[in-house]
Amino acid sequence: MDAVEQPKPWSTPGLWTITTTSGFATSGYLPDWAEDDPSEAGVPLDQLPLRLGGINHRNFFEGPMMPLTTTNSRDDAEEDAVFAGSIDCNPYDTDTHLCVPVVNIQVSADHWILGLNPQELAGIASKLRAQADLLHDEVLPALVAACEDWFAQHPEQPLPTSVLPPGLTQVEATAPPSLPPHPVRHTDHPERR
Repeated sequence: MDAVEQPKPWSTPGLWTITTTSGFATSGYLPDWAEDDPSEAGVPLDQLPLRLGGINHRNFFEGPMMPLTTTNSRDDAEEDAVFAGSIDCNPYDTDTHLCVPVVNIQVSADHWILGLNPQELAGIASKLRAQADLLHDEVLPALVAACEDWFAQHPEQPLPTSVLPPGLTQVEATAPPSLPPHPVRHTDHPERR
């Protein structure tokens, strides 16, 4: 992924400043990675604590688009990002854990993993890497084998090219099986209850 160029702060580089109507000004460190500059002028003095409490240094990162649904129908699925998020730092937050940079990950539309420090983020990345390996190295071959078996037992159904593994032709995929068919077993899938 290409690096996104961050907009330049409109105050002094590396420094934000909030100036009140009374002339009082306060400043703080503005990280290079922050996407917004909280600098402001003409703030009523009684509003200064609110403005400081709202300072959020943030840098977003994207997640892959996936078809998500809250129903049992693929027809209801909508493309949305998963595992997108941001690096956030709220220097004046009452929760001191959030006064330093942390990562917040939006797993899906309504679910978040919040306030990850570097070690916790490394743990999440390791789990996701292991899950990707599982999907690619174990689940994908099992799915291909299940599709081959299914369509071999149902030659009246053409094998869609989207499930053909590399190197397997439609004729090979729909050839009669060399083994006798397996007995049919019905199971009560938890999603179908």
